Amino acid sequence: MVETEHIAVVGAGEMGSGIAQKFAMHGMRVDLIDLTGDVLDGSLNRIRENLMVLVEAEYLSVEEADRVLPRIRPVSDLRVAKDAGFVLESVTEDLELKQKLFRRLDEICPGETVLATNTSSLSISRIAAETRKPERIIGCHWVNPPYLIPLVEVVRGDDTSQGSVDYCVGLLKTIGTIPAVCRRDVPGFVLNRLQRVLQNEILDLVERGIVSPADADNIVSFGMGARLALHGPLKINDLAADKTLTLHGFEYMFRETGDPRFKPSRLLEEKVAQGALGIKSGKGWYDYSGKSFEELKKARNLGIARIIRFLRSEGFYPRHTPEEPLPDLGSGNMDLKTKES
Repeated sequence: MVETEHIAVVGAGEMGSGIAQKFAMHGMRVDLIDLTGDVLDGSLNRIRENLMVLVEAEYLSVEEADRVLPRIRPVSDLRVAKDAGFVLESVTEDLELKQKLFRRLDEICPGETVLATNTSSLSISRIAAETRKPERIIGCHWVNPPYLIPLVEVVRGDDTSQGSVDYCVGLLKTIGTIPAVCRRDVPGFVLNRLQRVLQNEILDLVERGIVSPADADNIVSFGMGARLALHGPLKINDLAADKTLTLHGFEYMFRETGDPRFKPSRLLEEKVAQGALGIKSGKGWYDYSGKSFEELKKARNLGIARIIRFLRSEGFYPRHTPEEPLPDLGSGNMDLKTKES
């Protein structure tokens, strides 16, 4: 159990104030630190507006919302971080700025205090290298809006200790978030690597006149999104199809395009060879011993039905898109292979 009750958040911008709000919503005292008074004033107003929206959405009661702001103390002195059980930085994405800040925090805070950075892509190891105790430096990447999105990436640097990972994971669980550990310090970590691949593929398809921006967004929102809200891609793969079909699909796309991104994964080939084809075989990416396909399929369908019902009731669906002109790519035959092939 993590018993931290006092948190310090350095940087009172949109992300920093949202993270402070999340901790305060779960009963913790938060020092929200920023050297600029106007930024601190704006952060409190932003949190107040966020809380009003959560009350309107019936996410919080009025009484619960009223208890949040008194737990947040705006401070302009970095030295108060020495009294916090956990310190999280959320300043501008500038490596030199973060290195300078962590050198100072390393001097101010007791040696056992875990120091976290909310960077979305900068190297944890390079930030930690500027400190005397790099084992206590860890990535803690939140998703905007941080007081609503439940997932937080916990990122190990080259020298991050297992104790720091365990502490951070435990703390995040106490405030109702879902920590996901990125075991290696790779550029973009996991979430942004996935997002960038999807965004880049969409832009490529739009550029080549295959789909409009609005239709591409609808494909993601209403084709992929309703299922992704319930299960990740690997669980969907287990529930939806025999992995032999998935493998054949990759093989076809790789053969037709020559694009190395569609080359079948060695892990997928191994699963097919092992007969671990998904829920129908009792095992795929996950073990389904004792669970029937019918039960899991029913639970999936109930979840999707409730998501679609909500989207309809709130006016998000159906969303019809206007006809949009396709990019002018000049004359000639359109090569349906990727630009790289």
